[in-house]
Amino acid sequence: MVKETFVANDPREAFELAKEKYGYFSELKLLSAIQIKGSDGKLVSKITVSVPEDDFLRSIGIDEEEELASEIGDLKSKLEKMRELMNPTASNNELAKIEEIILGSGISKDWLDTTISSISDEELLTDSNLLFSYILEEIEAGIKVKPEVIDEKKTIMLIGSTGVGKTTTTAKLAARYSLLMKKNLKVALINLDTFRVGAFEQLGHYAKHMEIDHVRVKDVDIFLETLKGLSSYDVVIIDTAGISPYDTTKLIKTIEFLKSSQEYDIETSLVISATAKREDIEVVYDHFSFLDIDNVILTKFDETKRIGELVSFLLEHDIPISYISNGQSVPDDLIVADKDMIVDRYAGEIHV
Repeated sequence: MVKETFVANDPREAFELAKEKYGYFSELKLLSAIQIKGSDGKLVSKITVSVPEDDFLRSIGIDEEEELASEIGDLKSKLEKMRELMNPTASNNELAKIEEIILGSGISKDWLDTTISSISDEELLTDSNLLFSYILEEIEAGIKVKPEVIDEKKTIMLIGSTGVGKTTTTAKLAARYSLLMKKNLKVALINLDTFRVGAFEQLGHYAKHMEIDHVRVKDVDIFLETLKGLSSYDVVIIDTAGISPYDTTKLIKTIEFLKSSQEYDIETSLVISATAKREDIEVVYDHFSFLDIDNVILTKFDETKRIGELVSFLLEHDIPISYISNGQSVPDDLIVADKDMIVDRYAGEIHV
């Protein structure tokens, strides 16, 4: 698939341009949608879609032979880069042993090659224990966390794909701020999930138990009115519809809510399951990245025994973790992100 960009007055109109060019809808996948200033200074919408490579090439007049030559050139470039990254001591048995273990745990080769190639101390490269400790230190340094701030007002919007535990995490956050902080914080919940049956009732059950306000919103105008009406609250938490990476309707709806509220300082938290595979995490991240993600909340941390691929994702993206959900209990099983805990958990899975 190939990425292509279209610009129009709003995301829906831009997507219609993509459909008009390629003549069908099912093969187009919406990757991102942002607002930019046009040459006249007015805001316009720019969307990026992925399209079948053959159709894209035909649209710009490139035949298969030219495409093959380009792919061969790209492959040669990648091979050259790999040779440059190879450490001259790679034949060392201890180094080879650690490389095999770390790569087998799910850490990406690019990150590991870059880390090892920066080592100048020969002793590290010949002692597996020292090398493993060094790599753990680099992992800890590379993972970012977002400190919890409770002394200022905040509005948090949770976004994510279906089935990651977003609504339960919303309830845990609400309980944390309203019950556990012991600061008498005024907390409210907004539910934007108008698609899933029972979503409002599920969150409403928690809200009633915690004695906090819970509002259901169906359109942008009411959303803005609701935010204005809750301006005196200390914490407002917004639950959105779970979105498949290929569900254009829900995605555009979420865009409309978020872009309409730019005058409000909304913290956007992407909810990711720790049980997901690396490639699936990347798809979800790419799908939501245009929404200016502030941090990641990890769920189902207690349901996996291997977090190497998750650690690899965190190392390669400049985005902090804010909270970790490690159980089903509300509100107890939600903790502030701790990089030491993540590294210790990862190290415990490795046998050197």
